[in-house]
Amino acid sequence: MSINFKMKKILLVLILFIPGFRMTANVAQPGIWNAGGMGNFSLLFPEDSLAFKKIQMADEKVSIQLYKGYAVVKGIYKMYNSTGDTVKLKTGYPLNSNFRSETNNTHRAEIMFDSLYGLDVKINSVSAKIISEPYVSGKVNSENENWYVWNNIFAPEDTTVITVYFIVNTNNTMIRKGYTKDKFNGFMYLLETGSTWKQPIIKGEIRIKTEDNISIDDIKGLSPDSIFKTDADKNLLQYKFTNVSPENSDNIIITYSENIEDLNFDNILSLKTKLYNSIDEFSEMDINPEGLKHKKFQSPYEVESSDWVSILLVVSVIGIPVIIVLVLITLFILLLIWIIKRKKKKNLN
Repeated sequence: MSINFKMKKILLVLILFIPGFRMTANVAQPGIWNAGGMGNFSLLFPEDSLAFKKIQMADEKVSIQLYKGYAVVKGIYKMYNSTGDTVKLKTGYPLNSNFRSETNNTHRAEIMFDSLYGLDVKINSVSAKIISEPYVSGKVNSENENWYVWNNIFAPEDTTVITVYFIVNTNNTMIRKGYTKDKFNGFMYLLETGSTWKQPIIKGEIRIKTEDNISIDDIKGLSPDSIFKTDADKNLLQYKFTNVSPENSDNIIITYSENIEDLNFDNILSLKTKLYNSIDEFSEMDINPEGLKHKKFQSPYEVESSDWVSILLVVSVIGIPVIIVLVLITLFILLLIWIIKRKKKKNLN
């Protein structure tokens, strides 16, 4: 039997013993879940669709104060009716929402929380009546499962100013990547839902201030990552825009600080008047543009914890087969050397 024939047999045996393997799919959906936040002030009912191109968001100003465990929000929306007709329609805020990141379709961000606490709506400085809420006495309202709704009347060729205040719980945010989960505070503002109005949004501003001794450096991630200017000394961020037709990529996602164990939200709500006075001051505060600097933030989808489960999976799925292959190759080489030496010894004899 020739050496070449023996080598072919050995190679055949080696191939049969090398285990086949494949990477298993990651079944854990990456992204940000259960963050506090809101969709934009927007149209709601199909019967109001005729107003779709009649009312334009001439000016949108959103002020956000981030605290440990919660956020306080004030939105001022100047809505212009460009027609000669009075427009009546129902508008509101969605309680829960989700979207997929355009930069990475595997990332899903979800707003999911229990209430817009202390919701206060004013139309031209007059309090508006909330005619429908997502929950009634702790039970889901079957007619409206996801919206806070009120009536609006927009006078012809005039601007209506809608002011909204509320508090949200940001303490239940979970960030998942692979099989690793981090728990931070998280807030979202879905700017894209403002696209329901006549486009574009003529001008707007989103300003954010961190409170409770939270510094700019305590922001874990922010998307979009480079649109905000910051003043680190005053712990504030500002984004101003003009003529924007908001899309998915314009949505604001921010993660910050760590979760708080046993957060007492009732105590927070008892401070509503004080908190709303504070955000009024912040909303009306002049921001010196010379004190602002552009800052690029990390992705809010990143986790800080080590993904030990994924590492172990990679080692078990890839590492062990590789080790087996290396061992078999080493044995093959040793066997080949032994055969060659044995053949030479026979030839000498």
